[in-house]
Amino acid sequence: MNRSLILLALLGCTSAMADPSAVDSANIQNSGVQYNGNFNVNQAAGDQQQQTNVKSIAIGTSASATTSVHQKIDTPADRSLNASSTIGGNAFSNGNGALGVNQGSGANNQMANAMRISISAAPQSMDDSALSQQNVALLPNSGATGTPGSRQVTTSDQAFTGSRGVIQVNQSAGVGNRMANTLSIRVAD
Repeated sequence: MNRSLILLALLGCTSAMADPSAVDSANIQNSGVQYNGNFNVNQAAGDQQQQTNVKSIAIGTSASATTSVHQKIDTPADRSLNASSTIGGNAFSNGNGALGVNQGSGANNQMANAMRISISAAPQSMDDSALSQQNVALLPNSGATGTPGSRQVTTSDQAFTGSRGVIQVNQSAGVGNRMANTLSIRVAD
């Protein structure tokens, strides 16, 4: 194998990935129409994105539905990047069920959709555990120099229309954002 060709290929890839003028865009168009049941979508463009959709349902005499999400980012982020997130057209319209959508562009963003439902005779405590499970610690050198990039989030006026059930959506464009949607339902017999 020719080592100079391998070296040339690696250098070419490195310079393409290190382009500071790159635009990070996440785009969902007309997807998930008439979804039915449990439907989850995670879409990320950029660097160091963490996304999750967690759902738990428990039925029984001593049933207890729980969710646990642990996300942590502690790396520097480039605040000068341009980022955009779009949910367009009639995406996720006329659906039925439990929908979780996370869409992010940029860097060091965390998103969580957590749903727990319990049908039981036993009591279950309510807490803010899902909100405390996320941690973005931007380092002091994160974008300390340079001009911040542009950010844009767009959602079509037709997206999600006519849908029924639980709809959890996180949409972000930027750096170091934390978002969580939590739903906890407890039904006692």
